[in-house]
Amino acid sequence: MKTKVLTLLLCLGFVSVFAQEEKEVDEFQLYVVDKNAVVKKAGEKATQAWKNERFGMFIHWGPISQMGKQLSHSRNSPSHRTGQPNYKNAVIEPAVYDVQYKTFNPVNYDPDYIVGLAKRAGMSYLVFTAKHHAGFSMFDSKHSDYDIMSTPYGKDVLKELEQACRKQNFNVGFYYSPRDWYHPDCDSEHNHDRYIQFYKAQMEELLNNYGPIHEIWFDGLGPGKWGSTSSNVMKRIRELHPTALVNDRGGVGADFYTPEHTVGYYNNKHPWEACHTTTGQWGYNPDVGTKSLQSLMEILLYTWGGDGNMLLNIGPRGDGSMNPVEVERLEQIAEWWQVNGETSIRNSRGGPYLPGPWGVSTRKSNKIYLHVFNWDDSEKIFLPSLKGFKVKDGKALTGAPVDIVQVDGGFNLVMKEADREKIVTTIELTINKDVMDEKPIMARQSLIQKAKLTSSHTSGDLTKICDQDAETFWFAKVKDSKDGIWIEATFDEPVTVGSVVTGRGEEWFPKHSPELQIPDDNGNWKTVHKWKAKFEPVKRLKKPVTTDKIRLVIKNAPAYYIAEWELFEPM
Repeated sequence: MKTKVLTLLLCLGFVSVFAQEEKEVDEFQLYVVDKNAVVKKAGEKATQAWKNERFGMFIHWGPISQMGKQLSHSRNSPSHRTGQPNYKNAVIEPAVYDVQYKTFNPVNYDPDYIVGLAKRAGMSYLVFTAKHHAGFSMFDSKHSDYDIMSTPYGKDVLKELEQACRKQNFNVGFYYSPRDWYHPDCDSEHNHDRYIQFYKAQMEELLNNYGPIHEIWFDGLGPGKWGSTSSNVMKRIRELHPTALVNDRGGVGADFYTPEHTVGYYNNKHPWEACHTTTGQWGYNPDVGTKSLQSLMEILLYTWGGDGNMLLNIGPRGDGSMNPVEVERLEQIAEWWQVNGETSIRNSRGGPYLPGPWGVSTRKSNKIYLHVFNWDDSEKIFLPSLKGFKVKDGKALTGAPVDIVQVDGGFNLVMKEADREKIVTTIELTINKDVMDEKPIMARQSLIQKAKLTSSHTSGDLTKICDQDAETFWFAKVKDSKDGIWIEATFDEPVTVGSVVTGRGEEWFPKHSPELQIPDDNGNWKTVHKWKAKFEPVKRLKKPVTTDKIRLVIKNAPAYYIAEWELFEPM
């Protein structure tokens, strides 16, 4: 039988949007996921329980944190095969990176505090980097001397963290990179099979010594002949931890997909979990500041409003203490959660209004929670009615008054500007009946809905980018990444565009340079907005543009997937 594979070229290292002392070359990894491999999943009950949690903590930490540099991606990592390109081009040579463990003594590591802070911020589970690509085991491994027990600290930090989680009724999971840039057998010409046995042996340690395991987060096999390794590992996971949720980067399809540094488009058909850093780096770096609270709240709420889970990363310092700027952000999120999150996020699902430039919605039973970032004017925001449903009551979760005014096609929520929260205001609507099964609708109609679409490639169905379905997508590829990929929208009369969404589903190509272009007075295309294909879920134009033609142009990419393209009028 012909093997069908899903390939994703993922950018696993990046140059931060914040200032850094030196730049590193991006490293790319071709993930191959065998979609024909039959693997047992966690099951519907476990999946729904995991979705109910909504929020988890990611922890990237290792000996390199002493230097304040990124895990693995700061290591210049030559191939284990003669004449092959480096796995990663970076500034720290192995002779420096690989000896950091000899001075690693995180005496200020306080797992009880970390778990307590995570709980206050609204998190219910965590995922810890047991082994990253550079090969150091942050747990007690009997199969390697390159592990936490060989450090001056000499104690199993993962076991200490697991015990802290158990004490506080907090779920624990682990991250593990099957590919290994340190281990000489991995991807070697003659001994890769021996590395596979090492990989399986370490998985046995993790699965047997730190359970019950809530989530397992793989990060790509990498080059080498892996055969049935992924299926065998998944079989063992299911034997020992049948309800553990497993991500989609272990070589075979699993329980959920993982948008990294992006927010997925609304999808309640296929579980997903976005992962983001609190700063701009996976791990501690004193030169990298945090994202603004505004940016983090948008990332969090647009993920939850899109029916995804969120894994938000922290990077402890080399001495084990937490990065103060990350503590500050988590305490701010905790303040918000105490008022809004437990009621509107925990046990919720996204919808019944699709995320848009105004904000997002979540729902529980007969309650709808509107998380409003942008208002129509200084006093109100309009929402269309849900057919067959009536709004009985409305209130802000802060206790501030909200008036509901029925108008043609829907209702206005009227709230004084002084009564709103600074970044986002959460309003609870009580509905006359349960809204959980209602198909989500757009609160703001996308301008794309009334456009004629054409593209640089005829290989895909363009109707799939305006059907509000993350499971369908348009795809194009080029021979030379310098050649542009574009989709053009033509309108019968000029429209004014204030924001854009390029929605992703499971298939995604993160390394690309998107632009919006419109015709100039001479009929040539000019760029009116550029952005990075990460972080903000809604890209807002600095200056709205009025045009009857507009293009989404994708540069510097050999291929591109898009599930949804939306254009919105200014608010």
